[in-house]
Amino acid sequence: MYTFIAATENIPRARLATAAVASDDRETETRKDGIPVSLSLAFGAGVLGSVLIAVGATLADRPRRIAHRVVLALGWLWVACVIGFTFGTRSGGGQAVNPALLDVANPADLIDFLLNMAMFAPGGILLAVLRTGVWPAGALAFLGSLAIEVTQYLTASGRTADINDLLSNTLGCTAGYACAAAVGKAAHEIGRRQRYAHEVDRLSRL
Repeated sequence: MYTFIAATENIPRARLATAAVASDDRETETRKDGIPVSLSLAFGAGVLGSVLIAVGATLADRPRRIAHRVVLALGWLWVACVIGFTFGTRSGGGQAVNPALLDVANPADLIDFLLNMAMFAPGGILLAVLRTGVWPAGALAFLGSLAIEVTQYLTASGRTADINDLLSNTLGCTAGYACAAAVGKAAHEIGRRQRYAHEVDRLSRL
């Protein structure tokens, strides 16, 4: 050990600096070898695309329902942000594939799982507006997440194709759908009761 330390101390500082620069260059090249999309670029494309979709849908008067136009515009923005966060952020440099299930005793893994759920929850909310049904929403989330994980593996992006990401994304979308559907049902029930009370009050005045 001491011989190695002494030998390291004898390396000229210029060579150490050159090695550090070369390491940074290799990291940059590795990131360029993956899908060349940054988070800022993806977000910009999402905002621009959502605006164009909203304007186009309004001019064409399609779809008929305003809510569906909003879903299309926000859906584009959400997909762009998911792509940006998935491929445009720095990777932890883990293994290519992780088949091991979540270690709940590891706080870092647990936080990552919850963040992935939060990232896919808006997709479930948007699908709830379209009333696709909870099972189709979960299936779409599973297939979309599976496509992401397979792409990460096939493109050698440096990110880990993780079974926990597949599970958390699916659960997040399903939870988002369930929450939005519950809120919608509660709002509908409140509206129904208010209409009933108003009708009773109107009849009592006759």
